[in-house]
Amino acid sequence: MAQAKQTRGLRRNLKEQLRRDQIKEAAINLFSTKGYQQSTMEDLAAEAGVSKSLIYWYWEGKGALLSELVDTCMNRYIDLLTDAVNSDDPFIDRFYRTLWQYLEISRQSDRLNKLVHFCSLHTPKDKKEDFARQVNNHYRKVLDLLETLISQGIKTGYLPSATDGPAMALALLSLTEGHIYMSILEDRLSLERVYTGIFFLLFDARQKNGSGKANSGAASAAPL
Repeated sequence: MAQAKQTRGLRRNLKEQLRRDQIKEAAINLFSTKGYQQSTMEDLAAEAGVSKSLIYWYWEGKGALLSELVDTCMNRYIDLLTDAVNSDDPFIDRFYRTLWQYLEISRQSDRLNKLVHFCSLHTPKDKKEDFARQVNNHYRKVLDLLETLISQGIKTGYLPSATDGPAMALALLSLTEGHIYMSILEDRLSLERVYTGIFFLLFDARQKNGSGKANSGAASAAPL
């Protein structure tokens, strides 16, 4: 009897999660094509194929839904960087693993990334919809984690001792944000190709100068 109730509960929770995911995916589609300000709850209900009351059951409004999408997007990168700085693996292994995982997340979340970028430029009429502040708070966490990772690279000798950690962290984040914006305007080189060119050049130069610890096997193991 108890097991049957537990099974029904699990099925109900799964159904609830699938419904939420369905609505969130519809919101990404709608906000990305029509625009957040121009989209109504009626539009969202039609896009998701559900009733408007069901959306209100999960969120108090479209602002709360978009806020959750922002957190979902940014927390993926924050969790990835947190794992990287806390790992005991050699720096070069952590660095390349984190880079390729980051690029994979970026590919999978392309539309959501672009939506969050627009949110960061959004001027709120309602304090509850201060998406710019929300996104910026996430950016601060990303910058702190990047600075920590870069500092670890300096301490282990994989990055030059003169490396300006805060400047490099900001440059990496700016590169990503700039690529997202430029890709909105028209198709560009993939972010993977951009990062590959920059970091392989950096570590290859260190190896040729005899000052880097990265071996050619670690560098060549990264996919092009």
